[in-house]
Amino acid sequence: MKIGARQLQMLKSVGTTSALVVPCPISRRLCEIGLMKSDEPDGSFAHVTPAGLRALADAAEAGRVDLFKMPEKKR
Repeated sequence: MKIGARQLQMLKSVGTTSALVVPCPISRRLCEIGLMKSDEPDGSFAHVTPAGLRALADAAEAGRVDLFKMPEKKR
């Protein structure tokens, strides 16, 4: 499955212990394709699914997204 850069960023940001409180078009689409899930009718509190984690891992292995980036040091 090919997912876009903004969708990957959303999955990366949400991770496993967070939820997206306010839905947006990206999170709604990720819920539609099963990479995120919301138990609320309005799409709020969406969280990543196991399929979303697999998609994120596949993208990381393919070099499409970095899972962690060191913050730049201020000089």
